[in-house]
Amino acid sequence: MANNNNNNNNSNHVTESMMIARNLSVHPNIFFKKGLEIAGNRTQTLCNTNMKYFRCHFGVSPGVASIIWDMIFVRLPNGFHFFHVLWGLMFMKVYATAPVLAGKVGTDEGIFREKSFKVVKAIASLKSKVIKLSNRFMNSNDSICNLTVDGTDFRIPEPTPFWSGWFSHKFNAAGLRYEVGVCIQTGWICWIIGPFACGKWSDLKIFRVALKKKLVPRERVEADGGYRGDVRISDPEDAANMQESCMKSAARSRHETINRRFKQFDCMKNFRHDKDIHVNLFEAVATITQIGFENGEPPYGVVYERPHLF
Repeated sequence: MANNNNNNNNSNHVTESMMIARNLSVHPNIFFKKGLEIAGNRTQTLCNTNMKYFRCHFGVSPGVASIIWDMIFVRLPNGFHFFHVLWGLMFMKVYATAPVLAGKVGTDEGIFREKSFKVVKAIASLKSKVIKLSNRFMNSNDSICNLTVDGTDFRIPEPTPFWSGWFSHKFNAAGLRYEVGVCIQTGWICWIIGPFACGKWSDLKIFRVALKKKLVPRERVEADGGYRGDVRISDPEDAANMQESCMKSAARSRHETINRRFKQFDCMKNFRHDKDIHVNLFEAVATITQIGFENGEPPYGVVYERPHLF
């Protein structure tokens, strides 16, 4: 039976973020205290309440913030300091207007916009280093599927001129769609692609244009009924018995919780900027989420064992 303890699952696979976490240049406690100062909490004592307060403002733990700084500082221009990571994280998590956020950090709103968005773009640029399709084979038990795949939609302001191709039935409004692939055995994010116009690109069409071409022979992916109609898809009805059906359902349900994690960042839930920068924010949020998975904050595990029948 497959091991569903993700903390043990990845013990033999060391990523760049894991290596960085062993020798951080700025201790997480420094991020913690600076974050609480920015957030307006003067006690700065290490307790569960203050840790929740930190996460409410920055969307990550102080440890993950420290890792992110060490991964991006070489990608930033001169004049950036560790606390600017907190500016970028707060922009994505809180997503208030620039005057409000600039006031919290005590700077001019133009400076805040410039610094915070450069941090966002630097984090997004880590995508190929952090989110790797090859990671879908981690802890493989030779099941027919290595990935769950799903499209996730995000509402955007109505672009002009009007085009029906933007329309998302999930919101009854304009939206962008991304495809996300999650390793079934570990819960790690292994694939993201997008954005696509919701009304123009179905889940199945997106799958066929990219991910399908990267699968190895005989490999299939777990997906919901929206992907039905392709031999490389194992849809909800593709189960030999009740046990398989339950395993498939659990894997898809876990995937949905990961999609919801993205929307814990308010920039993904209440996006108000030009659609062209949405991809920077999404890739940054997905990368941040995966870095957390690699460093002590994994999604819950599932049991999935479906051997090839031929």
